[in-house]
Amino acid sequence: MNHITKINNINQLFEEAKKYAIENNIKSIVIFAKGIENVINLNNMLKDTGIKLFVTTFPSNQVLYLENEEGELEESYPEILIPENINVLEKEGISLISSTLPLEPIITPGIKDNPYSIINMTLNLFSEGTSLAVQSALMPVDNGYIAPSTRVLSLTSNLAVDLETTNSRFLFHPEKGLKINHIIK
Repeated sequence: MNHITKINNINQLFEEAKKYAIENNIKSIVIFAKGIENVINLNNMLKDTGIKLFVTTFPSNQVLYLENEEGELEESYPEILIPENINVLEKEGISLISSTLPLEPIITPGIKDNPYSIINMTLNLFSEGTSLAVQSALMPVDNGYIAPSTRVLSLTSNLAVDLETTNSRFLFHPEKGLKINHIIK
């Protein structure tokens, strides 16, 4: 039986991800983030390992609606996309991919059905966050940062997914499709 480590916080996830990537000769880690602090912390942990860090996030200028303390929705923008933070990432040699999530529905007034929601829900049956990790791993391929079939470790705030990525159009292709190898949570 495989040893299962319960991840309690983001730093523990980063430690487990680094260890797993080194042990399995994974040379690329992708992390979905809207803030910069954890990205810099992970990048510092990966120094001298030969592992390249890629950060995926929301599209530029996309408004996020977050609930405030009074329960009201407030408009917000991802902190990672502030020009000063983009400069920090560039100086650190971290690739930033700001793009639409591949399975994100198009907002159409009056239409509630979304064919992508079935895929999202199915992926999240493995573990909450699997869908985001998969989409995050597709984004660097779709944008030319990583070649299809590259083995990567894709991180969210609560898990890491070891997978062989592809571009979004080939997600379910019988030969070129995405392959999930292992989930660390």
